[in-house]
Amino acid sequence: MLDVSSHDAVSPEQSEAQTHEARPLRCAVCGHAITYEAQRISVQGSHEHLRRNPHGLSFRFGSFAWAPGCAKWGEATSEHTWFPGFSWRIAVCAQCGEHLGWSFSGAKGEGFYGLILARLVSDP
Repeated sequence: MLDVSSHDAVSPEQSEAQTHEARPLRCAVCGHAITYEAQRISVQGSHEHLRRNPHGLSFRFGSFAWAPGCAKWGEATSEHTWFPGFSWRIAVCAQCGEHLGWSFSGAKGEGFYGLILARLVSDP
């Protein structure tokens, strides 16, 4: 028999918030789980960023603390970095190889993912 104490009770609002935070964000191409809503973070004062690369391509991406569904591709470089003090590598879907953004790493071991928001979908 399951024993549920009153201190374990969760309000409908708390339950909805926890479900939202645990909701995976998936690769729009293959559906592989990439990260979670709860992993959204602010970098340089914002979660969302709009940047242009040296080839003139613009990207709208969000900052995420962790993206276990990504694989990193290529060697890390600080050339043309959008975040001073951070080097970057391309981040792809670990299942289908779709380019999803970049993995950024700092000299002190800190890091984050910049994931292209249009290439992610959330569960309904």
